[in-house]
Amino acid sequence: MIQGLIWILIFTGSYLLIYFSADFFIDNLKELSIKYNFSQFILGLLILGIDPEESIASIIAAINGLPYIALGNVIGNSVLSLTLCFSLPAFFYKIDLKSVSNRYYLILYACLLSILLGIIFSSFIIIFGLISTTIYLVYIKRSIRAISRGDRENVLEELDITKEIAKQEEGYVREKPPIQLTLFTLLSLFFIFLGGEFLIISAEQLMIITGISESIFGFIIISFITNVEELTLVFKSIKKKSLEIGLGGMVGKIIWNLSFTFGISAMIIIQFTSNLILLYNWILLAALISFYRFLSNRKYMYRITALILMLFLIIFLLLNLMTI
Repeated sequence: MIQGLIWILIFTGSYLLIYFSADFFIDNLKELSIKYNFSQFILGLLILGIDPEESIASIIAAINGLPYIALGNVIGNSVLSLTLCFSLPAFFYKIDLKSVSNRYYLILYACLLSILLGIIFSSFIIIFGLISTTIYLVYIKRSIRAISRGDRENVLEELDITKEIAKQEEGYVREKPPIQLTLFTLLSLFFIFLGGEFLIISAEQLMIITGISESIFGFIIISFITNVEELTLVFKSIKKKSLEIGLGGMVGKIIWNLSFTFGISAMIIIQFTSNLILLYNWILLAALISFYRFLSNRKYMYRITALILMLFLIIFLLLNLMTI
């Protein structure tokens, strides 16, 4: 009993370290991006779309020989991001859902195909991990190229909005030298890695003590606790009438998870024995992304949309709880 309580405290403390370090990491990275004049949507896509705590959790799980936590966190976190992070705000606000470019859906479908092949041909998952990582690098290259080709007036106009949001939240835009911002960013990234290490170690011990399956822990528990930040981000961006920041962040986060996080984790796992629960969760995620593709052609997200997304969430929970 006491041993279990100690590991619960370590697990909770580890996530708190990741959570607050990630906030510090994103804040400093955001200030760096403001100094270099990134647009509002690209700010969300490339800066807020970087999701280090999920990556650290999956990568360290893969290093420690826990492939189902590693892959479960990738898929489960993406499902929860697409359901919770927009369904709950849609119950309270009419969300003006801007259409996402078709090229981002092509990237997502390419990632889904790579993950599916990695699940089916699990002995060769390292190959599909390499493919997914390559997809992410191509996505980053094209996104940066889009910034350089973009209309400067639009970029500066969106940047003014970003600065105004920062002023509303903090009272002013802090001015720090780039060297200091870079140092703080690297330091916070170190603490994220440290928290991720202890998070997975304590998770492994709790699995042994409680008898919870590895798949459940990866698909549900870790995925739930690492989505608090994204949910808060979407709520804030809607209230401040700057959905582009939240929307860009969510698009970037899903691409990050399905390409970079899966790719690195898969190359570390090398090979494993696949199971049906991974395939079922992949099908659910593919259906969710296809549903968002349908929504992107409509202007608003209403409460009925929120109910449909919550139905996806319930199916996801029941599907994984059945494996206990």
